[in-house]
Amino acid sequence: MASTDNDNILYEYPLQERMRTYLRLEHGFEQLKASQLCFEEQAEPFFNALFAVTELLERFDIRTELSKDLDLDKQRLQKWEAHPDVDREALRNTIQEIEQCLNQLQDIPKYLRQLKDDALLASIRQRFSQPGMSGLFELPQLQLWLSQSAEDKAKQCEEWRKTLAFVELAITLKLTLLREQSVFVPMQLQNGFLQESSDQLLAMLRIKVPRSANIYPVISGHRQRFTVRFMPLPGETNETSLQDIEFEIARCSP
Repeated sequence: MASTDNDNILYEYPLQERMRTYLRLEHGFEQLKASQLCFEEQAEPFFNALFAVTELLERFDIRTELSKDLDLDKQRLQKWEAHPDVDREALRNTIQEIEQCLNQLQDIPKYLRQLKDDALLASIRQRFSQPGMSGLFELPQLQLWLSQSAEDKAKQCEEWRKTLAFVELAITLKLTLLREQSVFVPMQLQNGFLQESSDQLLAMLRIKVPRSANIYPVISGHRQRFTVRFMPLPGETNETSLQDIEFEIARCSP
């Protein structure tokens, strides 16, 4: 995910494969919500996002990996309950949210089956998975369905989206806990790139780059070693010396 504020652009890069999947799912759910809002103008992005999310959930064992990660988060939070300065109510609420997610994640196969068995979705999914543009002349059943009232279509889209809402909640909770446990540290680029090794396992990097610098990070690495280089947009030159770039980095541990 990349986001911005007034002064910086925030880039995130996963250093573990399951974190890559979590970020892809987060992005997919964001696309699903956004496309639902403009469904009347353009319906295809909603179905593309819905099928992309379900495909990711079918390909990867999210239930096991995410349950394991959330259970570790729960154990860590429980250790804080005895701390005198902790907000116990907020802590208990978060632990309860985790427990709720852990219970619901066991039902992923059931709800995926529910979407897979939906007659309309099953009839159009293959066409949406094929490369290139498609037209309604190839999907007359979808054209007929789209001729319904806006209210009926909105209700059905909400039902489809809510089928996997518990997975979205679990992904959001996991990534929020991951992001909040790390702090940003200011750094200055050395020799044109940053290279680090870590004794601690890392799950994700978060990098804030000044908007005024007009460069983006190219990141590679794995759980205990990573490199960061900065580049201008393709086709553009950057007058700024890359030796002088200041940025902030947060190293997120699982």
